[in-house]
Amino acid sequence: MLDTLIGVAGASRRGVARLGTLMGYAAGWGFIAIAALITFDVLARRFLGFSTQATTELSGYALAFGIAWGLAHALSMRAHVRIDVVVNLFPDRIRYWLHLASLAFLAVLAGYLFYGAWTLVEESLLFGATDISVIRTPLAIPQGLWAFGLGVVFVLILAMLVECFLLIIAGRGAEAESLLHSRTYQEEVAEALEAVGEPVPPTTTSPEVKP
Repeated sequence: MLDTLIGVAGASRRGVARLGTLMGYAAGWGFIAIAALITFDVLARRFLGFSTQATTELSGYALAFGIAWGLAHALSMRAHVRIDVVVNLFPDRIRYWLHLASLAFLAVLAGYLFYGAWTLVEESLLFGATDISVIRTPLAIPQGLWAFGLGVVFVLILAMLVECFLLIIAGRGAEAESLLHSRTYQEEVAEALEAVGEPVPPTTTSPEVKP
């Protein structure tokens, strides 16, 4: 029964993580698009004598949208910055629960942020708020994209929390830790080698569970 629950929780976590990956790519392309718009605006002002007058507004939206939409992918890739000097000094069984506790605190923070973001969207919809700009963007649109990103990372955290809790009580704490611990230097090296198209030695591809 417990193995079945772990399988369901794992499938849910992987599904949300795949959505987060797609959102991360969308955020990256959004940054590229806004960089292209800024470049065009600079050149247009210099050589053509006009401006879109919207780069400041749209770049602000892109920044908020990009950060929120990249959070879930960063979490699933364990790319968030963590300070884990002390936790690695504890025995395995204690360390597993400390990792889980840190994830639970992150869930509280993400839930609070998502609630605040969604409340802001509701207020913008209620009052029909628009930006004070040339294009007068309805604020509910960028705010909604921002809130959606926060909502996805919140759901991913909950899925990971359930899966890791089940793994720990099933005596498979090392598997839970592999989802939660900081990235090892071997993984960082493997990523750098892949980025430059170099072959990755087998010793750098497998995650290392810290003692």
